[in-house]
Amino acid sequence: MPMENGKIVDLNLPQSPEKDQENLETCTTGSVKSSPTGIMPCQDEFGGDINFEVMLDSNFEAYRQKWKYSVTLQKLFIDIDKVLLLNFKCDHEKIPNNQPVYVRAMPMYSAADWLKEPVNRCLQHLSPIDKFNKGFTHLEHVIRCENDGTTYHIDEVSKRKSVVTLLCKPEHGSDSTRLSYRFVCKTSCLSGMQRRPIVVIFTLEDNTGQVLGRRVLPVKICSCPKRDLEREEKDTKLQKNSVFRRTKKCFSQDNHHSNHRRHHHHHNNNNCAPPNKIIKIESTESESENVNNNAITYTLPINYTTHKKENYKKIMESIYSVIVGVSSLHNIKDTQPLLQDLKSRLNNLT
Repeated sequence: MPMENGKIVDLNLPQSPEKDQENLETCTTGSVKSSPTGIMPCQDEFGGDINFEVMLDSNFEAYRQKWKYSVTLQKLFIDIDKVLLLNFKCDHEKIPNNQPVYVRAMPMYSAADWLKEPVNRCLQHLSPIDKFNKGFTHLEHVIRCENDGTTYHIDEVSKRKSVVTLLCKPEHGSDSTRLSYRFVCKTSCLSGMQRRPIVVIFTLEDNTGQVLGRRVLPVKICSCPKRDLEREEKDTKLQKNSVFRRTKKCFSQDNHHSNHRRHHHHHNNNNCAPPNKIIKIESTESESENVNNNAITYTLPINYTTHKKENYKKIMESIYSVIVGVSSLHNIKDTQPLLQDLKSRLNNLT
């Protein structure tokens, strides 16, 4: 339903009971597809036997100003580290043995080229001294949940990060349970998502990890949600209107150039593109001798002096953030003494 006509925007795609059952059977067959955090998690929506639903809560205008939802694109645009309230509904009475159920929120790339890659935070936002990380320990996660009963998970095989929260029964007078989420990295960060489109998969699971329902929400984390929403809606409209014209123009150009090529065919037999150059990189004799020599050492060439304390602090914080991120990403252990020294110097600044 459109946001202008109500306080809650329903995210659930309309599906027939037959299609809903088909998605359930397709995504629970086989060990790979049945895992909500596996190499290729299923993105098909289904409500399941207990009618799992997710709705955007726009009750509070202050929260809504930080995010926008496009009905046309069926996509959420939200600022970094801003509260996103979601209402979750299901038929608790239909849960077997009245066992507890959990909501798992996991980001995933939606484009085919990156489906298997886990979504990671960028090096800057991964740093312990980043302003979004104060008092928080699970730095690798893009999504955070502020409700009680929340745990953070990293799949040992796929390396996918997800946040799992206990879904309590609704309070008296309500038919849904509200969960509060935040996104702490932008989709445009160069060393993170790199402008690759993502979706957030919400799965309802029991104690054993069995998926009881699934909902999918496309998300873009950006500095100006309203601007990006309007731009993407405009681009989508232009693409739909220009498909035929572009095809026709390219076709006429191809005919013109093909006639020109046929007319001059006998002159172009020897005008083939030159082969790619093969560049040979040779190491010096000293480098080849020391390639396996553990005694060789490398020192960072940092020689920076300034009279401005603020400049010094910013440079130190940037160096610390980059080294922390690279060390975590590539499992580099020998940077710990340097990091401790940098952190001590930053703490001593008054």
